[in-house]
Amino acid sequence: MRGCGQSPMNGLNLGLDIWNRSVLNVPMNRGRPKSFCPEQALESAMQVFWQRGYEATSLQDLLAATGLSKSSLYQTYPSKQAWFEAAFTRYCQHRQALLIESLEQASSPLEYIRGRLLGVLDDDGLDGIPRGCMLVNVANEFSLNQPEILSLTKQATEGFSQVLGAALKRAQAVGELSAQADTEALGFYLQAVISGLRTQVKSGVSAQRIASTVDLVMSQLR
Repeated sequence: MRGCGQSPMNGLNLGLDIWNRSVLNVPMNRGRPKSFCPEQALESAMQVFWQRGYEATSLQDLLAATGLSKSSLYQTYPSKQAWFEAAFTRYCQHRQALLIESLEQASSPLEYIRGRLLGVLDDDGLDGIPRGCMLVNVANEFSLNQPEILSLTKQATEGFSQVLGAALKRAQAVGELSAQADTEALGFYLQAVISGLRTQVKSGVSAQRIASTVDLVMSQLR
């Protein structure tokens, strides 16, 4: 997974730096130089958490995935939850940056949105097991009484909704969408639809049913 620098977009400041103001605030060890790549270790941890979820991921899973010793693991982030929060933040940073890049290259804003909706059918699962969207997985796994995780999922949802809102504003600018449409509300609505569709895909709903639902949603935008 490549780095996530902020992409310029006219009329929109998506604020990817929100992720850099991490709630983790974990200082890195300043002693002997590390003999491993922290970014690669975090990427490996992210893949494990994404595939297995938080509760099902053990310390041994993290050690095996990252190749770190126990001391190096805890010197980098002091707990399993800290590793998870950093991994989830990494996922959201990267995903949002890719979505912005894709929007910038899109010739039709509404076709971009259709692609986002149909994108729920794409899966990076291993051994045929769907992983779905990590944001949806995390929101389903954690309860509302865990404020640190709730803050991260809220930031992610708002960020992804803003990208959709930006696409809708572009659709207005080129005459694909009514000028009276509330792009902020529609962006949140579409993000909610995407989250729901991802849950349906993980539940085994057919691609044909998902595609027909996407057609219905798109008909409401025209």
